[in-house]
Amino acid sequence: MRRITFLVYTVLWILLISLSLYQQVTDTKQYAQKIATRQAEMFFDHIVLIRKWNALHGGVYVPITETTQPNPYLNVPYRDVETTDGKRLTLINPAYMTRQLAEMSGETGIAFHITGFNPVRVENRPDQWEAEALLAFQQGQKSVSGIGIVNGQSFYRYMAPLHVEQSCVACHQQQGYKEGDIRGGISVSIPSASIDAFVNERLEHLTITHAIVAVIGLIVLLLSYLAQARLSQRLDKAKSRMQLAYLDSLTLLPNRRYYDAFVKREWKRALRHQYPISMIMIDIDFFKLYNDNLGHIEGDHCLRQVARTLKRFFRRPGDLIARYGGEEFCVVAACDAEQIMVLAEILRKAVENMRLPHPASKISEFVTISLGVATIVPGDDQSFESLLHCADQALYDAKATGRNRVGKHRNSN
Repeated sequence: MRRITFLVYTVLWILLISLSLYQQVTDTKQYAQKIATRQAEMFFDHIVLIRKWNALHGGVYVPITETTQPNPYLNVPYRDVETTDGKRLTLINPAYMTRQLAEMSGETGIAFHITGFNPVRVENRPDQWEAEALLAFQQGQKSVSGIGIVNGQSFYRYMAPLHVEQSCVACHQQQGYKEGDIRGGISVSIPSASIDAFVNERLEHLTITHAIVAVIGLIVLLLSYLAQARLSQRLDKAKSRMQLAYLDSLTLLPNRRYYDAFVKREWKRALRHQYPISMIMIDIDFFKLYNDNLGHIEGDHCLRQVARTLKRFFRRPGDLIARYGGEEFCVVAACDAEQIMVLAEILRKAVENMRLPHPASKISEFVTISLGVATIVPGDDQSFESLLHCADQALYDAKATGRNRVGKHRNSN
């Protein structure tokens, strides 16, 4: 695993954990709102049930006290009565009972408010959120829920409509209501703080869990990266040792060992597919005189310069330029006789154009090479040594006829 791959995996892992955390935090908050909404629904249903019980009994008489005075908005006969022992009673209808329960609800932390489109009591007027909910009821929506601010505090809010029932008609018919009409609604407000404690605990647990998973994942990635890096180092060292075993240390060209393995493989392939295989044997002209005149250090420099120049012309995987030994180089290529002759002449000119001084040369003031070329289409009765022999013979002819030239074996295909 390379460093850039490790960094990419690390970023992806952190993004994955972050997305998971974000999704679960969002789900938790939505779940908290669902809990609050369900709690408010149950609270609303309980209030409606109490109101229905009150309405079914035509209201309930209770003693008149300082906190419970006769309802000035209730215009029915016998609103106030007196018992035989002189105790004064007043009729508590569903609306009055709901109002008193709402005033007491603050003690439980859950507040509710009865309201309507045109309430008689000022206290029953809807706030903005309730007014929007009432409009939604008129459009057919069965309930409204959300998060709102009441007196500067955050609440989970829920509101559902109140419908006129048969038992309510007697009191509300003078207002023009008939059975089934929506005459208002009850909003229930649950303090966010009562739910937030649960949410925060859940979020803290999620954060810690995701942090642990993220750290474990990063540790696994890091260990994998380190293990892979260590393995890569071992492989690189092994590859380097293998390359050193097949490279000539002076010229950095493939050595004789690699040459032997390569030519055997290429000869078998050419024999199987019956295409020509060519060879060029190269020798630096008067190299012994070069060493004797300039020294072995300059001789090594000359070999490196020639090798670098020759290597520039070999890019195909099926071609080989190798140091054969001493001042000799060998080229093996899968091409015909005409192509190999063109290549050989290019190599000869390239070395000559280096213009590397050779004060002891008998044919030029610069370093030159002689080349022997041979081409064979392999047959079952032949071996690669025959091609090598032909190329070596061509090199001998090139040197015998003046050097700095390309010799071609006369029997090449």
